[in-house]
Amino acid sequence: MKHTVEQITPTKVKLSVEVDSLVWKEHQEKAFHKLAQKVKVDGFRPGKAPEAMLRARVKTEDIWNEAIDSVLTPAYVDGLSNAKLNPFSRPDVNIAKISPTELTVEYTFVLAPEVELGTYKGLKAKKPEAKVSEKEIKESIDKLLEGNADLVLVEREAKMGDSLTLDFKGFLADEEGKLTPFEGGEASNYNLVLGSHSFVPGFEEALVGVKPGEDKEIKVTFPEAYVENLAGKEATFRCKIHEIKEKQIPELNDEAVEDLGLADVKTVEQLKEHQKTTLLNQKKTEIDNAFYNDLIKQIVDGSKFKIDESILDNEVNARMEQFHQQLAQQGLSEEQYFQITQSNEEALRAQYRAEAEPNVKAYLALHEIGHVEKIEATDEDVEAEIKRMADQYRMGVDEIRGYVEKDLEGWKHNIADRKVRDFIISSSVADSPKPKAKAEAKTEDK
Repeated sequence: MKHTVEQITPTKVKLSVEVDSLVWKEHQEKAFHKLAQKVKVDGFRPGKAPEAMLRARVKTEDIWNEAIDSVLTPAYVDGLSNAKLNPFSRPDVNIAKISPTELTVEYTFVLAPEVELGTYKGLKAKKPEAKVSEKEIKESIDKLLEGNADLVLVEREAKMGDSLTLDFKGFLADEEGKLTPFEGGEASNYNLVLGSHSFVPGFEEALVGVKPGEDKEIKVTFPEAYVENLAGKEATFRCKIHEIKEKQIPELNDEAVEDLGLADVKTVEQLKEHQKTTLLNQKKTEIDNAFYNDLIKQIVDGSKFKIDESILDNEVNARMEQFHQQLAQQGLSEEQYFQITQSNEEALRAQYRAEAEPNVKAYLALHEIGHVEKIEATDEDVEAEIKRMADQYRMGVDEIRGYVEKDLEGWKHNIADRKVRDFIISSSVADSPKPKAKAEAKTEDK
């Protein structure tokens, strides 16, 4: 087969393949015989009539369509092989020429991105030592105790931090000053924590001091950055307070520690050590990730890329689809979201694109490093991963293996990614800032 390549852009080409005349005729013959099997002629079983009668009943157009379907893929593969092209996406196909003796097919497609790696070994990035203060340990314990607090009914006035159960109904004034309920401004037996900032500014503050069974009328003004029908408007809420609950945080002692249900943590001292270890591990992970991300940025900044715009567009479109799904889950329309955030689709797409480009480049650079360094996931790596997961989740090895084998290539890809990460980190230098020396105390003679 003859082929020609036209460079449309640096990242997009048109591959024209002229199918050999004999090959094209063979495919037409196969197509005719396949179609003829279904042709009915009076006095004959389907497909068993004389060939001349069958040819009279099978349209040339149908033969060509059937033959084209069978020749497209082999012609494409042959053309790619001869032209040494690496496509990234499925091609757009156009039949440029067709006759009983000729067939020329045009395949237009985006080329796989090209990466010219810069320096990726011997890089240096900051990696401070992970430290945890006594204050951080205390704050983490306070959060654990607060999360294990009991809500107790009280008969006193409400204060910040209390949990209220109430009914409310919102009203807007019309042109004549008459209060009319607005959509979405009503709820019954609603649980609201004062100080959570989950309501319009001023609403929660106005409930401080109410008592169980009390009716309360509150006036608030919606922010300018809000849904159009409420933005900047004053609203009146009529509230009925049912219950007030106070959060009673347990006192820190061994009994409260046991109530937390942490494995092998039964005393206050054990809890402090547990939280210290947990916070240290979290900080180490954050520092390791920041260190690695710094290295990746250096690699990307030092490398050259050829990436078709459509690849970045696809990334943006995928992010937009996720965005719409999240809005649907929150019960918001796109219009409402943009009103609240004072943004628009163009700005959001620009943001997603700014995020997509470095992410795509990082992925391509890491893949190229894996290729150059011949880093791949071996069968031994997969088995080690299966055993690790079985130990972690306390499941049988065979059970985990059955789960992994459903997407073996995906698992291998993830393992290879981790090996590339380990390679980059081990090939780099961690710059650990040294603590500043304490200034010597100065004395003056009096």
